[in-house]
Amino acid sequence: MKINHLPKKYQKLWQKCRPLLKQGRPGDDEHAKEVVDLILNYRGKLKLDKDILIPVAMMHDIGHSGILPEHFKYVTGPEKIANGKLAHMLIGAKIANDILAAIKYDKKKSKEIVEIIAIHDADQLEDIKHEEIYNTINKKIFHDLDSLDRYTEKRIRSLKKIYKDRRELIKLLDSYSDNFFLKEFKDEAKKRMKKLIR
Repeated sequence: MKINHLPKKYQKLWQKCRPLLKQGRPGDDEHAKEVVDLILNYRGKLKLDKDILIPVAMMHDIGHSGILPEHFKYVTGPEKIANGKLAHMLIGAKIANDILAAIKYDKKKSKEIVEIIAIHDADQLEDIKHEEIYNTINKKIFHDLDSLDRYTEKRIRSLKKIYKDRRELIKLLDSYSDNFFLKEFKDEAKKRMKKLIR
């Protein structure tokens, strides 16, 4: 799977990520590509640090490659448990750190990339103070872009195996819309939500 218009400086990283994403949950490589596309095509008012956000987008769900297939049901969907969510973030952070070191990515940027991967789904864990965890603009922007990708018909169709009842999934997405940090992305999620409900 190719990412259209991917700048050359990120292509080596994508080549290292793709095989691991394919080992994880079905569709993780497609989701990573879609979030990268959101970043590359962004035309809003915010200034995006692509050298942070594109690597995070590529690798944020790479931790699923370290979870056995029979345990995926605990990581996502109706049977999700917090330990599975936490596991994929921490495993992903370790894998990302190793990949970034192997390709000699900027050390300061690597540190921030790994930190964002380690917390990117923390809003879905109980007893988390979001303001304390998502304490930088890059963490907030990535959280919202990653979440925004859920609000598409394509994503709804891809989750049919996990969520048998479309209404249940729509209800869950609606509850997640309160977790957006930035008004621009929250408004976009609500706009997309209206289309999904029709």
